[in-house]
Amino acid sequence: RVFTQKIHDLIGVQRDVPAPDMGTNAQTMAWILDEYSKFHGHSPAVVTGKPIDLGGSLGREAATGLGVIFATEALFAEYGMSISGMTFAIQGFGNVGTWAAKSIYDRGGKVVAVSDISGAITNPNGIDIPALLKHKESNGNLTEFSGADAMDPNDLLVHECDVLIPCALGGVLNKENAADVKAKYIIEA
Repeated sequence: RVFTQKIHDLIGVQRDVPAPDMGTNAQTMAWILDEYSKFHGHSPAVVTGKPIDLGGSLGREAATGLGVIFATEALFAEYGMSISGMTFAIQGFGNVGTWAAKSIYDRGGKVVAVSDISGAITNPNGIDIPALLKHKESNGNLTEFSGADAMDPNDLLVHECDVLIPCALGGVLNKENAADVKAKYIIEA
């Protein structure tokens, strides 16, 4: 709320519209909307990603992760390919990465490596994504998941796979590691 008090003149429908990202969520957007409205009147369009009951959009939580999958499907369609049977490594297992992983799993793709702030795991036969999501919800981490082996998080970007999906911070692929990437395709989130 104090943050919004300090920036309320810098944001707005015609200026800059905040949206959820790392460390924020729909509740954070609701607080920004509420605080902004004290200065400028009720203006639900000042933020995206707010709760549905405050004018948010259904599907917003899944939108970016599904967008990654739709882009992947569009690319593959150009080459007569599909997600089914392809292998994927996902760096970042927050909102975007989990939605992407669920969609890959549902479409018959194999997620062979994932990472988040707690560490990284791999299973060359494919990670059971529903089981991993249950584990992460219960334990708050990936690293103790029994259906995969721990790996060095720094190795995920150069892990053997068909498709690499970086869903974490920007700038992770650079001149130092780009030549070492083994993925045939990179789909940035």
